[in-house]
Amino acid sequence: MNRRGQSLIEATLVMLVFFALLFGVIDCGQVMYSRQALQDRVQSAVRYASLHPYDGTGEQVANLILYGELTASQKPAFLDLTRGNIQVRSTGDLLTVAIVNYDSHFFSPWLRQIVSPRPIVVSAPMATGAK
Repeated sequence: MNRRGQSLIEATLVMLVFFALLFGVIDCGQVMYSRQALQDRVQSAVRYASLHPYDGTGEQVANLILYGELTASQKPAFLDLTRGNIQVRSTGDLLTVAIVNYDSHFFSPWLRQIVSPRPIVVSAPMATGAK
């Protein structure tokens, strides 16, 4: 094997490792962004619910998380969430909102089996006069 062929093999091996690391960093960044964005959406919805009377169904809170609006919309849901991913519970004067079973979208297919996202849970006292 000549020197040129050896250089191509070395470059291929180095580039393989480089791109694997690059896609790993992109995947981690994407997961961190989606987690933080979901956390922000849930906090905003709970903040709204703590300042306004609770409707008893949790649909307004869920719609704020899904669409950024109080009513259901024809827009696509935020980060492909579904209503089944959002749990809204009121116990006494405390409102708890959780996002569960959210499937993160990875470039790397093997990371889906390794990483299991934890639920996002936010609680706050409800507004005075809540049902």
